[in-house]
Amino acid sequence: MNNDIEKTLSQYIDLPKNVISDFSVGLTYCELEPFEYFAKTNEHTTSFFILKSGLIRSFLETEDGKQVTKFFFTPPNFTGSLASLIKNIPYDLNYQALTKVTGYKGCFLKLKELTLKNHDFSLFYIKAMENSYLKAENVIIDISTHSATERYLILKERIPTIDNLIAQRYIASYLNVSPVQLSRIKKSLLK
Repeated sequence: MNNDIEKTLSQYIDLPKNVISDFSVGLTYCELEPFEYFAKTNEHTTSFFILKSGLIRSFLETEDGKQVTKFFFTPPNFTGSLASLIKNIPYDLNYQALTKVTGYKGCFLKLKELTLKNHDFSLFYIKAMENSYLKAENVIIDISTHSATERYLILKERIPTIDNLIAQRYIASYLNVSPVQLSRIKKSLLK
C-alpha cells in the first residue's frame, strides 16, 4: 500500500517515509464495481478516495434528470467533493466508478489533523489544494474558450484510451454535447 500512496503523494511533494506511513495508517483498501457510487449527492461523508486503478466521474443531475459529467478522475489521483469536505456539508455531486476501481478510502478530518501535527504534511496539503484549484480553473477555461471538438481533443490527450474505457454518453455529457454530436465530432476528426 505504501508504494501506491507514495506515488500519489509524490505528485505534489516528496515526503519522508514516516509521514507517508502516518498518512497510510488511516486509509482502507477499497474496490468499486462499474457504476458503483463512492458518494452521492446529499450524502454527508467525510471520506475521500485515492485511485489506484480505474476511472471515476463526478456528475450532477439536473431537475429534468439529465446527468452532467463534471470531471473524470484517473490514477494516481484524489477524488471527493473538496467543497463538501472543507465545509463539512453533504456532497453536491455524485462520484461514480465507470470501470472497475481500486484504491484507498480515507477520512478528511484525519488528513486535516495530520496537517496540524506535521509541517511536511501541511506543505503537501497546500500543494494538493493549489493543484485542485488549478484543475478547476483549467476546466472553466476549457469550457469558456474551447469548442466541443477542442475539449474532446484535450480530454483524449489527458486520457488517450477513454473511448475504449467508457460509454460515449459519458464523454458527450462531459463535453456538454449529445452522443450524436460527439459521433459527428469523431467523424470530422477522422477526415
